[in-house]
Amino acid sequence: MNTHSADINIGSADEASGDYREMLIRLMTRQLYAETATAEVFGRSIGAAPTWREKHMAAEFALEEAQHSQMLCDLLTDLGEDHEQIIANRPAAASFWNLDLDDWLHIAVFNFTVDRAGSQQIMEYRQSSYTPWADKMGVVLADEEEHYENGVDNLRAFAADPEQLARFQSVYNSMLPVAVKRAFGRPHGADNDFCLSTGLKRHSTEAVINRYLEEMRGYMAPVGLAFPPLSMFAAERVELAASTKTILESLQA
Repeated sequence: MNTHSADINIGSADEASGDYREMLIRLMTRQLYAETATAEVFGRSIGAAPTWREKHMAAEFALEEAQHSQMLCDLLTDLGEDHEQIIANRPAAASFWNLDLDDWLHIAVFNFTVDRAGSQQIMEYRQSSYTPWADKMGVVLADEEEHYENGVDNLRAFAADPEQLARFQSVYNSMLPVAVKRAFGRPHGADNDFCLSTGLKRHSTEAVINRYLEEMRGYMAPVGLAFPPLSMFAAERVELAASTKTILESLQA
């Protein structure tokens, strides 16, 4: 199943019940983990940024990610969930995204890799059958688009120096598998089918991952950045569909 088959609209927290409510909370929790961890990354990166322009941008991004996080907190509170407890259960930001918070190169790779992964998921949530969630995702997506544009600029800047590009590649090899695992989850299974059948998502996880990687490839190929070897994904126990492996294999060093 690759696209949704349901015409369901849930307009309030009171209408969300049973398995639908449970899955909704799981998806929102995943997003809250990502948004709060990303806010912490950008907040910490202010000190690591080498120029005032980059420090200012990191501060701006940290604020926007914090605002996104608060939107999720409010939505989860409406559903009767304790957002503080949810955040307390999240791994530390550095381990969640597998990066060194004090290394500007890691931040640059993160900006290129993770922000677009988030955008691809938010595209799905913006059309969710749970309209209180969908209605808030437009502004989040607009912010993430700006973050990703900066990530592409960072890639191009590092790629201008072959030695720096090699360092970027090394960090990217470790970070992309973690980003795919954290941002998207398993490509197939009962959860994926349930989200499609209820309209919580509009496309399969496999389709969303492939859309993400194909877009990334469009920026990577011109500057000589390759996808990590499949062995790096295996080491992180990332489940990959055959179609996803084909995309990854299409741009190897």
